[in-house]
Amino acid sequence: MNTIRLKYGVVPAAGKGTRISQLKYTKILPKPMLPIVGKPILEYVIENLKLFGVKEVFIIVGYKKETIMDYFEDGSAWDIRIEYVEQKEPLGIAHAIYLAKDFISEPFVTILGDDIAIFHRTDVEGIVNTFVSNNAWVVEAVVEELDEEKLRNSCSVILDQDNRILDIVEKPLYPPSRWRGTGIYIFDSRIFSIIEGLKPSPPRNELEITDAIKHVAKRFRKAHAYIMRHSINVNVNMYRDYIEAFNIILKLRQNELIKVRTM
Repeated sequence: MNTIRLKYGVVPAAGKGTRISQLKYTKILPKPMLPIVGKPILEYVIENLKLFGVKEVFIIVGYKKETIMDYFEDGSAWDIRIEYVEQKEPLGIAHAIYLAKDFISEPFVTILGDDIAIFHRTDVEGIVNTFVSNNAWVVEAVVEELDEEKLRNSCSVILDQDNRILDIVEKPLYPPSRWRGTGIYIFDSRIFSIIEGLKPSPPRNELEITDAIKHVAKRFRKAHAYIMRHSINVNVNMYRDYIEAFNIILKLRQNELIKVRTM
């Protein structure tokens, strides 16, 4: 039984979506606002944060920020409070998370603004319980990934027998494991001081969240993984990911309609 109150969420949503630029939508929308079956990706993220009990979300905005701010406003339509923090330069996901440091001094949930998850409640509870039971500084949800191209476009996570994170390899040419890191995390507020000590990664000159987690794993042994076995996760990096997420949600909606019609 978890004994933690996760009031805050942080959503990095400042990206341009350059790897998915063949979608004409990206000329007028930031990637988190790409529509999937009637809703932007970011709306699914907000709904998922609420499953963790989050009441207040800091959305880190940048490229075409007005599109996000005009759509979600103060969050009241979703029964959640939304604050916006601008990332003025594209300095990486870890930098985006760090921008919330003046507002949060307790554990918080982060879901990347381009991450689609269809959660089973068992996995939501499992992620939280993993954080609590291990007194962790970081928990990252991972999934078993058999598609090597997806691993090469995201990250491969190396675990020990207790699912403690030993290492993470960002965009590996040769993935060292089949565990793919998702964009779903719980962080202790100590992550901010870890990010402060990071150096930008070449060649992108960005602060990588994988580097922060790797530091926690190797120096403090306080980074853990939760293996999601009941939920669906798609991180929308490439065009094929967008199509996959669209098809998954469309099928789920169609199944819901069939159930309603047959009741």
